[in-house]
Amino acid sequence: MNEYFDKVDQNDRVLGKISRYEAHQLNVRHRAVHIFVQHTSGLWLLQRRSCRKDSDPLKWTTSCSGHVDAGESYIEAAERECREELGIKISQNDLKEIFRCSPCPETGTEFVCAYVARKQFSNFTPDKSEIEEIDFYSLSELMEKCKKEEQIFSGSFLHLFRYVAPRLVRYSKE
Repeated sequence: MNEYFDKVDQNDRVLGKISRYEAHQLNVRHRAVHIFVQHTSGLWLLQRRSCRKDSDPLKWTTSCSGHVDAGESYIEAAERECREELGIKISQNDLKEIFRCSPCPETGTEFVCAYVARKQFSNFTPDKSEIEEIDFYSLSELMEKCKKEEQIFSGSFLHLFRYVAPRLVRYSKE
């Protein structure tokens, strides 16, 4: 099954529809979401991508992430990705936008909207076709791990995390 995304201009305005192949092979601007989910323990969930993923297999990344489908909004995609990848029921009210990133090589020419889950979750049922494993980290552990073990993380995660980490610190204090 081929996935279709909105092709967007430099201002993130929709120009038309493109296939996943076109988006990635031809480096066409499109959209993605990354969601940072906090466990009831206060620790942050990360996922290790499945070995079947076409980009960054077996690399650690955001709690969940994915493309924004054609005709879908960023927040609708975030809600869907949480359900599909982590098996958590989340509403748009549970999500808070914390960062936006313009397309660059590190994001695969994607406009990225990053969210944090506004409520803490405890029951996760990861989709094994998407996720190899999940683990939980404090922000300080995660920051240290990103410095010392950079090679285990996806490039897009490392790029986003440097901007998002300070916002997660503030969020944790709310």
